[in-house]
This record gives sequence, C-alpha cells and structure tokens, in this order.
Amino acid sequence: MRKVALGLAGLMLVASSAASAQSIEHLAAPALPGFVVGYSAGNAQQSIREEIPRGETVEAWTRMVTTQRFMGLAQRTTPAAYAQSVLAPLPRACPGAAISPVTNLTVSGRPAVRFQVDSPLSAGGRPETFILLAVAGRSDMHVKQAAWRGGTTPAALGWGQQFIAGTSLCAAGDRTAACKH
Repeated sequence: MRKVALGLAGLMLVASSAASAQSIEHLAAPALPGFVVGYSAGNAQQSIREEIPRGETVEAWTRMVTTQRFMGLAQRTTPAAYAQSVLAPLPRACPGAAISPVTNLTVSGRPAVRFQVDSPLSAGGRPETFILLAVAGRSDMHVKQAAWRGGTTPAALGWGQQFIAGTSLCAAGDRTAACKH
C-alpha cells in the first residue's frame, strides 16, 4: 500500500513557493516508545518518514507509522479530494479491502479527513489495516497513517485509533501541549 501512496505523491504537481511553509507547520503525534525511523526521504515537493518497532524493517513489520507532507497541495485540493485519490486505486491494489466512509473533521482548526482500510492480504502476506488522517495546513497537506499487520484485534484497533486521535497540526509559535515537544 505504501507504493500506492508514493506513486500518487509522485504524480502531484507542487508549487515552488510552498517550500517555505515546511518550517512553520508539522504534525505532532503521541510518543512511539520502542519505534525507530526505518525510512525517511524528502525533497522540495514532498517528504515521508516511516517509523517501525525496533528490530523490524520497513519490509517486515508488525506496526508502522507513516508521516507524509505534500508541499503546496492544500492550496490546490481538499483533504476529501486527497482521500479519494488515495482510495481510488485500492480496490485493484488490495482486492477485497474493506474501506470505511471518509469522515470529515477539524484538526487544530484546519480541515481534515480520516478513514480506515482493512486489507485481507498485504504485500507481507498477512492482513493489514491502516487508519489515515489528512490535514490541510495553510499550504501543505499533512498525512499521518497508523498501520498494523495480522488482523484487526481490539488492541491493535485501539492503538491505531488512539494514535491518530492524538495527532495535531502545529504551527510556528503554537503553545498547545501537543506542540511543545
């Protein structure tokens, strides 16, 4: 599923003036004890960071948190339209996947969406679930995804829901508790 999201990211055209917004907004989320950065990349148009439990890899993981940023995208589209661009290829990429309705919400005063996908068979050969949150910043689209493999148990679902619910969009000088880290 990461390939689907990265492929979509590569297709997006981005305004060059958005690069300056990178330093003024970011997603803050609950701490991830025992997690390490497994992959990180970025350029003037987009960035991605994947965090996994220590001892696992980005190919063989049980839980993963992905943070993405698409510079300038929030000036050209909405979180709902972004969600639809992620969801459109899923039936082909993840046959049999159950997709929740896209929920419109507000995060830190900004428009956002959240949805969940349960795939019966991931690239790792096991069931995979993810909850995705997309938040429109002033310029950039900020995305946080909590994923797990092995089925949607109450404990796994609770972890993903709590993590995503604890995510905030922080701007320069923001003094809320979530943004003081």
